[in-house]
Amino acid sequence: MYTTPLVYKSRETKARYIFDKYKPLLKSEVLDVGADAMYLKPSIIGQGGKYKGIGFGEGIDVELNLEKTPLPFENEEFETVICFDVLEHLENTHEMFDELCRVARKNIIISLPNPWSDFFTVLRTGDHSELEKLKFYGLPKEKPQDRHRWFFSEKEAKDFVSYRAQKNGWRVAQVDSINDHKKMGGNGIKGFIGRVILKILFRSDIDKLGLHHSTIWFVLEKNK
Repeated sequence: MYTTPLVYKSRETKARYIFDKYKPLLKSEVLDVGADAMYLKPSIIGQGGKYKGIGFGEGIDVELNLEKTPLPFENEEFETVICFDVLEHLENTHEMFDELCRVARKNIIISLPNPWSDFFTVLRTGDHSELEKLKFYGLPKEKPQDRHRWFFSEKEAKDFVSYRAQKNGWRVAQVDSINDHKKMGGNGIKGFIGRVILKILFRSDIDKLGLHHSTIWFVLEKNK
């Protein structure tokens, strides 16, 4: 199982989390779809891998509008394709997922948010911030620079990835969620009472719905 003790609170620390967790899969040709500022590039190059980042950003390897253009690469050109926190921003999510499957040879690593969890958090704790009532999903006074196109549950995310992976000749080798190792409200009697109260106030199947999970991570392997 791919795992790491690291946590992240910024894009830079998230890159360290990703590299430490998936290092064995990042040693050959890696395509980073929606690569932002290519924070992963130094680590991958440093261990002898080959890296190419596509999307928008300063110094990006290949500038590409993912909404309008298929990936300009040959079938199975990259051993590993990574796509973190990108698909939920695209209208053409299904087509882009299929493109990831087309250009990857052995591994695909994807992360998706858990929007139901974000909404549940707002119900419990209040607005995300003064400017962002519900991050990526609210109706701000001014048009936002970025927002998510899809609102889905953790189960829907897992079903989507599993179905489209199978359709393209891939399988889900691992799926895990941030906060899998934590219990809402903490441990001990205080945490137990807090969880009971939440289930009474909201739903009795909070755990089943995955409302205390945030980012969902998938590792796909190509069927032999």
